[in-house]
Amino acid sequence: MSDFKITQDKFPLIAEKLGVEEDELKKFLPSFNKFYKKVSLQHLAHLMRAMELYVREETNNPTFRIVWCNMSGQNVTSAVSFKWKDKYGIVIPAELEENLKDLRAHVAHELGHLFYSIQRPENEDKKTHQDMANIFGVFAMLERNYFYQEKAPKIKHNTSEEVIDDFVKFVPKR
Repeated sequence: MSDFKITQDKFPLIAEKLGVEEDELKKFLPSFNKFYKKVSLQHLAHLMRAMELYVREETNNPTFRIVWCNMSGQNVTSAVSFKWKDKYGIVIPAELEENLKDLRAHVAHELGHLFYSIQRPENEDKKTHQDMANIFGVFAMLERNYFYQEKAPKIKHNTSEEVIDDFVKFVPKR
């Protein structure tokens, strides 16, 4: 899949097809990489955003948001979450950064705690909360797996040039 990595050998083709200067691509890439590094750490970002909207609607709290906290260098051994009035923090231990499969499971589990606390705010039984968080995680991962296996192949590109061609239609007529 290296065909889809952003490398300088693709700059001439991108510049030609989109009608931009190669130097502009070179200047733009570091800023994009800095931004996208944070994006790539947002495992299950689509689920997190949907959960934010769900909680905002269910609680009538338009400022609610979910934040991701990386704990590199800290003595945190498992994923945990904290709920405040306007915020839900998911804390991820450093050792999970290398195991993306486990990391996604931990994030889904923590989102499950939030979901269940909105569904059943009166239930404070810890075992039930753990069980429901696990069930939510399983359901979410099954749905995501279905999406990647069944839906994503229908919208994927076979080459990086196909990606570039998708944006040629936006190039202004000169």
